[in-house]
Amino acid sequence: MTSDPIRVFVGAVHSHRLFVEVLRWSIQRHTRRSVEVLSIGDLVGDSLAMPKRPENLPNTPFSFQRFAVPMLAGWQGRAIYLDSDKVVLKDIAELYDRPMRFGQKVLRRTSMGPDGRVKMRGSSAMLLDCARLRDWEPQRIADELDAGRYSYADLMKLRKIWLKGSLPRYWNSFDYLEPGRTGLVHYTKKSTQPWICRGHPFEAVWFEALYSGLDTGAVSREAVDFSLEHGYVRPSMAWQVAQRETDSRRAPEHLHAADQAFLDHCSQFGFNNLHGDYRRKS
Repeated sequence: MTSDPIRVFVGAVHSHRLFVEVLRWSIQRHTRRSVEVLSIGDLVGDSLAMPKRPENLPNTPFSFQRFAVPMLAGWQGRAIYLDSDKVVLKDIAELYDRPMRFGQKVLRRTSMGPDGRVKMRGSSAMLLDCARLRDWEPQRIADELDAGRYSYADLMKLRKIWLKGSLPRYWNSFDYLEPGRTGLVHYTKKSTQPWICRGHPFEAVWFEALYSGLDTGAVSREAVDFSLEHGYVRPSMAWQVAQRETDSRRAPEHLHAADQAFLDHCSQFGFNNLHGDYRRKS
């Protein structure tokens, strides 16, 4: 533990403005430590190097941002990387101060199959030792991908992200909440995220953070209006925010058709409703 600020870098683009503000507030409200929560999209804009070959493009417009974190941190100290579709429920210092042993450069959640092999590596929440990740340079990685040194599918493995040990699953809990234990809820399935679809079983946690942030000024009303105006959240959220309602299923029936049209539109784009050549081609 040090007196330096906890640095959290969030993978995000401009459409995620509201989600970043909610995530930032959920982190700040649960810690007494100094903390900096930075949107990588705001830091790098359109300048981040990307692979040129279609088969090497990432799944989302922010997937490649995680490789910029050590560089943005000056290749010094620790940093946390998080996707923006999360809410934090405990002191982020517990994650930031976790021991890194056996030469580990990165900690992330892993799940093992019955055969003892890793079946899932969750790179959406990572603790990074930035000083030991100097090979995480976006331009270099993009060039190596396009040169055929490895594929995008092999990238995480070849960059030696996964070493012995991992983060506890309650610091990257996929669409699940265990009261009193879960430190971070990750709304992983795009089609059921609380701001996309009504009825997520743990939507109240995210909406409570949203309303608390609005009441304290940590979350801006402008971010809510921006998301509604540009169609980044379902239409019934306007009613929900006005009513401070945490249960989206209580939205009036006359809003259901608009929500369904929004959901149908999102599904046509794989729930990545942004233009641009960032999606990896299958």
